[in-house]
Amino acid sequence: MKPILRLFFLLISIALATGCSRSMPEERIIIPERPQKIPEKIVKKIPQIMIPEDTRLIVIDPGHGGKDQGAQSKIYPKCLEKNMALSTAKMVESFLRSYGYKTVMTRTDDSYLTLKERAKFANDKIAKLFVSVHFNAAENRKAHGIEVYYFNSEPEKKKTESSKKLAALVLDNVIVTTKGKSRGIKHGNFAVIRETKMPGIIVEGGFITNDDEVEKIKDAAYMKKIALGIAQGIRKYLQAEGDCPRRDSNARPVA
Repeated sequence: MKPILRLFFLLISIALATGCSRSMPEERIIIPERPQKIPEKIVKKIPQIMIPEDTRLIVIDPGHGGKDQGAQSKIYPKCLEKNMALSTAKMVESFLRSYGYKTVMTRTDDSYLTLKERAKFANDKIAKLFVSVHFNAAENRKAHGIEVYYFNSEPEKKKTESSKKLAALVLDNVIVTTKGKSRGIKHGNFAVIRETKMPGIIVEGGFITNDDEVEKIKDAAYMKKIALGIAQGIRKYLQAEGDCPRRDSNARPVA
């Protein structure tokens, strides 16, 4: 082989060997930057937004309980307000749930709660309404009938107007279902409706101190009528406010 050709093939071999041994460019690894922690003093300045649990939540408050027996009948066996209030409130809850509303009770057994604790309970739940169930008492044993209270607050005109409207609708419906005597709606300075931030009422379902009326109240069928009237009044109030909930298919009315 001629020297020139030998040199030519040698140069080609060197070129090919160099090309094959050339390393491929390395992939660039991108390491994300570590997120910076927001200083605590800045976090404290960020406003905390509280989202309501349910804008249709209704708090039902059975009056008294535990060591607080409430009113009691003059005749034996003694009829205690705390027991009648709890039984009626449970019926109210059952009716409301059958309508599709979400409810919660301040107590579900014979437990004691202060008035302040009851109001705080409703405020913490950010409830739509607060309804306290009671029965009445008077020195005059002839006193009878049904009445509903709301709190009249000049600085809280909207709450007052809504509470008064709720009281009127509940009373009207309870009178229809029970055929009882209406003693009207009244405003009273009671802690549970004064300290709660939402519209609230106290329903006095009759006088335990009236011998004839307490016999009615002790009857489950009559108690159911009181509960139905309360629930229907609440529903009509919420419907007037444009609040029509989805019906809970699992809920069943009181038997």
